[in-house]
Amino acid sequence: MKNDTVRYALFSEVFAALAHPKRLEIIHYLGEGQKNAGELAELISLSKANLSQHLSVLKARGLVHCEKCGTFCHYRLTSPKVLETCEIVRDLILDQMQTTTQLQEALATVVPLRKEHQG
Repeated sequence: MKNDTVRYALFSEVFAALAHPKRLEIIHYLGEGQKNAGELAELISLSKANLSQHLSVLKARGLVHCEKCGTFCHYRLTSPKVLETCEIVRDLILDQMQTTTQLQEALATVVPLRKEHQG
């Protein structure tokens, strides 16, 4: 049972690292290929200091790797599964949105809108 607790705590830490829009943007752009900090900062409109904080979180969770090349650090995803995980969550959200829209449309045909009631 204790192993399960540790495992779920690790899952939670990874999801916490993913739980920021700017970090998801970083993952999106790194999914296209490795980039240096300047390129990432420009793409997502962040200061280098702010970007550095987000990259530190992603590196600490093992989602992003930094490779030094002279004075530059080139960032890349540690695994294609990082991007795949984000895509799975995106698809889940899109499915939920579609279901909600379909439900709203179905309800609109059964339950008249307030404007129609107020006549």
